[in-house]
Amino acid sequence: MFTCFICKNTYLSVKILFSHFDLQHSNHNFNCYQCAEGECSRLFYLKNSYSKHLLRHSTDIIQPSTVQLSFENNPSVESTTPTNMSSHSELCVEVEPSKILKQTLSTFLSCLYANPLILRNTIQIIIDGMETVLTEGVASYIKNSAEKMLSRDQISVECFSSFINIANYIKNEALTDFKTEHKRFSYFTKQGTYIEPKEIVIGQRLNKVIRGGMSILEPSNFENVVIETLEYIKTLKSEHGVLRNFIQGTYWKSRVENHNERIVLPLFMFFDDFEIGNALGSHSGIHKLGGVYVSVPCLPPYRSTVLSNIFIALLFHSSDRVKFGNAIIFKPLIDELNFLQKHGIEIDTPEFKGKLYFELGLILGDNLGLHSITGFTESFSSNYSCRICTIRKEDMRVQCYEDNALLRFTEQYNVHLLQNDVSITGIKDKCVWFDVNNFSLFDQVGVDVMHDMLEGCSKYIMKFILLYYTKELKLFTLQVLNDRIYGFDFGPENNKPCSLTLDNINQGNIRQSASEMLTLIRYFGLLVGDFIPPEEPVWELYIVMRRVIDILISTSLTIDSCSMLQTLVAEMNELYLKYSNSHLKPKFHFLTHYHSMIRKFGPVINFWSMRYEAKHRISKISARSSFNRRNICMTLAIRHQLQLNEMFTKGKLNKSVIVGPQKEIDSIKASLIQNELNLDNIETLIRVKWAEVKGTRYKLKTILTLDIMKDNPTFVIVKDIFLYGPNRVVFECSKFTTIGFDEHVFCYEVTSPEINDLCYIFQDLLISPIPNTINIVSNGMYFITVRSPL
Repeated sequence: MFTCFICKNTYLSVKILFSHFDLQHSNHNFNCYQCAEGECSRLFYLKNSYSKHLLRHSTDIIQPSTVQLSFENNPSVESTTPTNMSSHSELCVEVEPSKILKQTLSTFLSCLYANPLILRNTIQIIIDGMETVLTEGVASYIKNSAEKMLSRDQISVECFSSFINIANYIKNEALTDFKTEHKRFSYFTKQGTYIEPKEIVIGQRLNKVIRGGMSILEPSNFENVVIETLEYIKTLKSEHGVLRNFIQGTYWKSRVENHNERIVLPLFMFFDDFEIGNALGSHSGIHKLGGVYVSVPCLPPYRSTVLSNIFIALLFHSSDRVKFGNAIIFKPLIDELNFLQKHGIEIDTPEFKGKLYFELGLILGDNLGLHSITGFTESFSSNYSCRICTIRKEDMRVQCYEDNALLRFTEQYNVHLLQNDVSITGIKDKCVWFDVNNFSLFDQVGVDVMHDMLEGCSKYIMKFILLYYTKELKLFTLQVLNDRIYGFDFGPENNKPCSLTLDNINQGNIRQSASEMLTLIRYFGLLVGDFIPPEEPVWELYIVMRRVIDILISTSLTIDSCSMLQTLVAEMNELYLKYSNSHLKPKFHFLTHYHSMIRKFGPVINFWSMRYEAKHRISKISARSSFNRRNICMTLAIRHQLQLNEMFTKGKLNKSVIVGPQKEIDSIKASLIQNELNLDNIETLIRVKWAEVKGTRYKLKTILTLDIMKDNPTFVIVKDIFLYGPNRVVFECSKFTTIGFDEHVFCYEVTSPEINDLCYIFQDLLISPIPNTINIVSNGMYFITVRSPL
């Protein structure tokens, strides 16, 4: 028998004990498990280690399979059976098989529904098959086995009755709540884990109702997340001169003054159109959808970037927005935003009781999407194509600095609305978002570094640089560059650049995704830097662009970084105008406003389109796996809500620390680490093959930034990884000696590490948690590329 260390009840197997934890102690925080067998009181921070330890106590315990074998092969064992009858009877009462079965079925089904590749009618086939297996297989087996054991006097009549009751339950009641999809959805709804999408009728055409599926956000009690978020907000508010989050920007600070001590969390709202079918096929555009997602930007960073924490708010046919207008399409969402701002939601958990209010912080999207839903011109070749200022097209083509005198403001906007002439104002319609309480058009519309820089200016600049060096100066060929890309070690990068073709470059189209373009630019200096003479003037354009990108993708900035960015953007624009003999595209102009955006909203990397567009993938996969297009918005909205249902059914979010295979370490090594870091020897110390902390994976030979000394960072290479206690990771490392920063290739030159010069460091004490990349060039020099600006 195995004892629960919380309530001291005993159970026949480790599996049943863990089921008891899930059912009876679901609110308990299982960061630590304590052995309650005999006088043993060891602590375990890993479920697997705890399970293995319990099994070591089970050598004297008779397992069910052993009992049956003994009964069949050794009749003398029957005499011992009566003394254990009370234990069997207690087991039949305490296990509560109906709850165990129902909860496991619920979890299993929620996982099936959350998988966009599995059709919902396929799940019905699975349920029908499960019913056959349970009724004709499992239930019959239990009943026949119990009758056989009773005939041999191996169990009591009371225990036999319990087995028969279990068999009857499995046969007649186990799947009662799950037999049909309606019953399954009703069960999830009663549990509070499934929030049904709402259909909003917006009009009629040819006797067919045009609908948009809308899912309304409702709270779920993840109490640790609430406390964790409020603590994170408190930390952000205590920092001065640093910009790491939206709430540290000037705009949200101005809004906080009106919150009157209420706890108000900002919401980001992202809009984008996407094609669920073949974008180049004959039916392209017919099933083009508009998706609106919302997220909470003040969640801790490792939570806010997870796709499951980005929620769908509205889904509609793009053609319906064109036909019926923004006001009708977005009215349900505007009403919901006003409700959350005025009434908030009640939170009642052991850790926090009170109301949380939500307020629209930023409207996000690419330039076309933002202009289309805020009423600005959707033509970027028009006379006034900027939503932030009123610069003319001719001036935009040569502008390098933001002109404060041209910035748009509310009074001017109202005058422009009365003029009703998009050719001289750039305004097509009145913005519908003014219906959101306290909305400010020129303070609550964001920018997108993904489209403006990585899929915009960077492609223009890289196209010019590649043509200049391969066709004019002929310093290297595209084939040489492609060969080097193929053989280059990009380290922890997951988005290796694609091969480049001259035809695409000549057409001004470098066929790389935003992530691939970022990787190409990051390592371009190492890829071709040895071909470029040290004083080559055009190479300065690449270096300046590299500095601009470093600021734009930084997650932590100082106020001074804003002025530096303004200068660097101006320099980049000037160099491009000087050497390319081409005018500036609109995206170059949008960059001139970025320093102001950072002051208002914090780092722009926190609200780029990358993570939101990744959310489209769920809809696209679901649409491809379903042949039904009759009400595709509702079909996809249900699938999104079923993914949310899975998260709520589990009742917990992903762990912040996940580790790979574990090994015990010898006492000498353990003592060395404990002495180096002054650790408590009561806590366990285990060697692990890899560790993932808050979404970042670390393995052996990972390059990390330990510290910054005299403007030079200290880099280390991971030699071993340990888990200390439940959730702290310790690295054993060797240090590099940093020679200095090589401006030409834009990375740090280092010497090889001393093998015997070891140091130990906690992961949470690193100056940057992001792994770096090391490369050895042909002359044997070591270079480290920093993936997260310091």
